[in-house]
Amino acid sequence: MQRLGQGQCVVVVISESYLKSDNCMFELIEIAKAQNLRDRIFPIILPDANLFKPIGRVGYIKYWEDQKAELNAALKGVDGENLAHLQSDLNTYAEIRRLIDGITGTLKDLNALPLSEHEDTAFEELIHRVRAQLGINNS
Repeated sequence: MQRLGQGQCVVVVISESYLKSDNCMFELIEIAKAQNLRDRIFPIILPDANLFKPIGRVGYIKYWEDQKAELNAALKGVDGENLAHLQSDLNTYAEIRRLIDGITGTLKDLNALPLSEHEDTAFEELIHRVRAQLGINNS
């Protein structure tokens, strides 16, 4: 996932479950941390991803705050020895919470076509944009 984050061009399919997945969000954070997110990411935003209204984006912030709080509370109930993986998970949740507003705001602002338009054109525009980003002739 870290190597994916360094990619010159990354196509991501954004859904409700993607935005609530530990692994997917770790992947998205790696992509965002590598700079030039707007130039490198080519999202396909599915209809269930609630990104276009502020209240929807707040819902994802709340979700990750709750995940972090729940894991933090559970960790307080056990001995802290040898919990490196769980502490890493907690740190990932904190990082997701810290960056999710900026990432979802960027995704909202990108000129991503709806899935139906991609399907109608056999993903022609997406392929054209990816090829242009990679410097591949589009003729």
